[in-house]
Amino acid sequence: MGNVVERLVAEILPYVAQRRGLLSDGQFGRSKGQSSIDAVAIILKRAHAAWTNGHITGVLLMDIMAAFPSVAKGRLVNLMKVREMDGDLIRWMKSFDSGHPVEIKIEGNAMERHPVEAGVPQGFPVSPILFAIYTSGLIKWVEQYVPAKGQASVDDPSLVVPGSTVNLVVMIAERCAPKCVELASR
Repeated sequence: MGNVVERLVAEILPYVAQRRGLLSDGQFGRSKGQSSIDAVAIILKRAHAAWTNGHITGVLLMDIMAAFPSVAKGRLVNLMKVREMDGDLIRWMKSFDSGHPVEIKIEGNAMERHPVEAGVPQGFPVSPILFAIYTSGLIKWVEQYVPAKGQASVDDPSLVVPGSTVNLVVMIAERCAPKCVELASR
């Protein structure tokens, strides 16, 4: 029964998150019609629009290292509460995200199991949208400081940077990275 509920939440949560403003316009959170191919198509559309206006486009591609294990559960719950998500969804998420023990095996010898205190369990249908909610502020925050348009497919954010010259595009892209690091350190 737990698997059925999890799949149902994985279908519902992206729509609720978008309706509550948790995801930025360019952020994909596992909804139908939101694949990597769709993300590339949006990037190409933005590049084409820049070319039409006589500009060039650069794309800063990033990967959030150790994405799922690095989620701070309390911050995720707080984000969901601040956006006034349904209390039942929040309680379900807290229940889903607790009690997943980790077991380390070294040369076939299993160590003692310990509960995981941080992170979202990877490999479950609902995990990508939970991570997307967790990182939802990244793109919005960078866009406030850098003239770039964000795009994210779960743990692979990118920024599309239009400009009139290669040097301008490079300069803008170089300003994106420190902003991302600054937000991550917070």
